[in-house]
Amino acid sequence: MNPRRHQNDTKSFRELNFEEQSKSMNMHAVQFRKRLEAHLQRADDEGRDRREILNTRLKLLRNILHHYAAQAKEPVISVQFSSERQEKPSHN
Repeated sequence: MNPRRHQNDTKSFRELNFEEQSKSMNMHAVQFRKRLEAHLQRADDEGRDRREILNTRLKLLRNILHHYAAQAKEPVISVQFSSERQEKPSHN
């Protein structure tokens, strides 16, 4: 599959600079929201369980973001000291 979907695209996503990637991701998020609303409307029209459909899509998003959520809660670099190296306070 060609990563350059549109004929006028000259760069793959990886080749975009940071700002271009950010803008692209934001546009995709907006499109996902619109598509989700249309999908839920179709579910309503067809008498499907809207809550079940929504939970399925939320599960998809949770699975995608799970790894990154853990990184956001913890510092990227963690320094730990062993108890052997810790100096005991002096009482001079």
